[in-house]
Amino acid sequence: MIPECPRSGETRSRTRVQHGPAAELRQDRSVSGLLSEIRSTIQAGPFTEHYTIIPGKELGRGKFAVVRKCVEKCTGHEYAAKFMRKRRKGQDCRMEIIHEIAVLELATASSRVVNLHQVYEMASEMVLVLEFAAGGEIFNQCVSDREDEAFREEDVKRLMKQILEGVAFLHQNDIVHLDLKPQNILLTSSSPLGDIKIVDFGLSRMICSHQELREIMGTPEYVAPEILNYEPISTATDMWSIGVLAYVMLTGISPFVGEDKQETFLNISQLNVSYTEEEVLQLDQAALSFIQMLLRKRPQDRATAEQCLKHPWLKSSDCQDTQTVEEIVLVKDKEASSTTSSSTSSPEPPSSATTPEEEEDGPVTEELIVMAAYTLGQCRQSSTSEKEALAAEQKAISKRFKFEEPFSALQEVPGEFIY
Repeated sequence: MIPECPRSGETRSRTRVQHGPAAELRQDRSVSGLLSEIRSTIQAGPFTEHYTIIPGKELGRGKFAVVRKCVEKCTGHEYAAKFMRKRRKGQDCRMEIIHEIAVLELATASSRVVNLHQVYEMASEMVLVLEFAAGGEIFNQCVSDREDEAFREEDVKRLMKQILEGVAFLHQNDIVHLDLKPQNILLTSSSPLGDIKIVDFGLSRMICSHQELREIMGTPEYVAPEILNYEPISTATDMWSIGVLAYVMLTGISPFVGEDKQETFLNISQLNVSYTEEEVLQLDQAALSFIQMLLRKRPQDRATAEQCLKHPWLKSSDCQDTQTVEEIVLVKDKEASSTTSSSTSSPEPPSSATTPEEEEDGPVTEELIVMAAYTLGQCRQSSTSEKEALAAEQKAISKRFKFEEPFSALQEVPGEFIY
């Protein structure tokens, strides 16, 4: 039986994702798949001796944790402090916190995962001092109705590629996140749109080939069918969540959320997802294909993170990732200029051309041919008689010039303009 959990959204039909306390699906049972060894030194002194907590709005809150912005006194650097209770529902959960620390240490090599700075431990709680992502959760852009705030498709492509890079790194190290959702994907900045940081590894697990892992946990709208069916968890479980995440980022609509959690779970189990919503019909077919190769009931049928990174929808934005629009236009202009110059040049080498031996003896004189073409004609609305009079004068006129340093004069070169 699936335990009770808070309602995480309104009606499924054309309803955007709702923000609120993270609704977790969790079964109290013995925990496996936890890492138990860490390298970080756990600081025993009071946290507030070394950090100033910034008053105001919390960065995030869960059932057993709260995240606040803080400043390190000795450096002035900003961080996010995650305060985590060691006892939850009367049980000692310190080992789960140690596991989260171990996963963050393992993921230090990935720029797509939030960086762990320090760890503090007090009587009733532990504090993880984390990299501060100033842009906040991507949730805000996912649900925005304002065109200037909502994600553009090119934004989603770039951010999804980064998410997949982070998830691929985790999966290569046998870690599954199990709670991928907009609230757990942060941005380094909001304007301009920064890079992503994956956070909150409280539900993450280490998987291995010789031992099955079965747990009922996660956020209802994003859990995979195998979670609900109490079937083995794998890296494909995360890939389902990424499919839901892509749907939400592109449309602002949660694909499976129902009137209550039972309806949500039924929608997931029956793969009851709509591809006919107005927002979905406006999507690029490549984007739709990307979502559909992840929202598949059987885990073995879903694409891996590495396969997703090779999908045409993401590959089409590779040139934009490495070049600005201006750079792309400049390259095209240079190619066009090169083609034109090649087609108009004489088959005989110009008189000013020099051999490598001559280059060593003195400066090189280069010839540059400049061509221009224009048409004489009316520049305003004319009467019929005026048009007829001008028609005889209209003709394409072209001239070719060459000049040599120090550009003392332009010399017209006889010849026809080559189109």
